[in-house]
Amino acid sequence: MEQALRGTAPVIGCGPPGLLRTAFLAGCDDYLRDPWAPEELAVRALAVLARRREGWSFPWGSVSFVPGGVAVPAGAATLTHAESMTLRILLRNRGSPVPREAMRYAICGCAAGSRGRSVDMHVSALRRKIRRAEPRCGRFIVSVRGQGYMIP
Repeated sequence: MEQALRGTAPVIGCGPPGLLRTAFLAGCDDYLRDPWAPEELAVRALAVLARRREGWSFPWGSVSFVPGGVAVPAGAATLTHAESMTLRILLRNRGSPVPREAMRYAICGCAAGSRGRSVDMHVSALRRKIRRAEPRCGRFIVSVRGQGYMIP
């Protein structure tokens, strides 16, 4: 399902509350818990579309999401679903460190206490891809010792 959602129109799932986590892990942009009203769907759809149009400005240019990846002034980079989620989390929390545990849970649903280097690997691949697409970006994603990662 994750592959089918990438690079498509926004997806809003709906159903019982117990499927909320599964829907987000599968790549849904939002989720309506039953019962829901048409007015709620309309408001949430507008919010999802506004989030998809987000663009972030930096001294070297802007970053915006495109189907299947991210666009920067010098080009574009194709991102995996996990890399895209990682970048979205960091951009939405720009200026504040995001703990690895929070990123791990948001990306793969792993328990907060679990250890592993998956987040570090996604961040490393993301840095490499962004730097390849836009060499002027410099230290786009920084490590904050003892706290996680951050986009200044």
